[in-house]
Amino acid sequence: MENPLPINENENENENEVVNMDDPNLKLDGKKKKKIIIISIIIVLALLITIIAVTLSFTLKVENELEPLVFNSTSGNHTHTIIFMPGYSNRPEDFKKVLTQKINFSKKNDTTIVVLRSPKVPITYNNTENYAWYDIIDIPLDDLSDINLDDLKNSAKVLERYINNEVNILNGDYGKIIIGGHSQGASIAMYQAYNAKVNYGGVFAFSGFLPPGNITGEKRLLNTYMGFGDHDDVILPEFINKSIDDIMAFEGFNLYIYKGHKHHVCTAQTIDVGKFLDRIIK
Repeated sequence: MENPLPINENENENENEVVNMDDPNLKLDGKKKKKIIIISIIIVLALLITIIAVTLSFTLKVENELEPLVFNSTSGNHTHTIIFMPGYSNRPEDFKKVLTQKINFSKKNDTTIVVLRSPKVPITYNNTENYAWYDIIDIPLDDLSDINLDDLKNSAKVLERYINNEVNILNGDYGKIIIGGHSQGASIAMYQAYNAKVNYGGVFAFSGFLPPGNITGEKRLLNTYMGFGDHDDVILPEFINKSIDDIMAFEGFNLYIYKGHKHHVCTAQTIDVGKFLDRIIK
């Protein structure tokens, strides 16, 4: 009877084959495999390092974009801190000359100036993105509906974090902190100053308004400079005036209106703020 399974005629030969381990071709194949494995490991490690580097670079870039501009006291005797918030579309560098050269006061060398940096956010009124503390619905501002009040309050919390950092340096004395700003930044500084449960050394506001908050009827001392132009075409003067009705009687409140001036900081404002700081920083 025929075998149902085919017979490999070389079967016996294969069974009797002996592998020569000294065969140079076999050694070459082993080296190739080892080399391939090493190269693969190197490629994987390189990819991981690249991914980590890109991630760190992006993180640092975001952090640097929000890093404040700081002018440290030059006397070695840091007694006060000014925290300033620029307005819509402005960067801290835009106010370097104003804060370090144009505004002069006797204790300037003892004062550290921290200029905060706003994030880039969607802006409704021109359907774009720009550096801002809160969304703007319309310009000129003549009503609270023209801004996003929730954004403003959240930005006030950002300001408060920097205030607390500086207070820790100044032995917990909020009276050594002066906050200020221009436009959007001025409005946040005013909101923070008049709604805080602590008394700051003072607040100065260029071309800003006072948003509504939890201002009590109790009148207290809060050294305040508020200045704007009577030709302001970004935040209408009548709206600014209306926003401060509740604080006009507060002790330490000083209102300056500059004839013919629009929205930007003018030389007269920097001179008056210098005099204001001389009165409150002792």
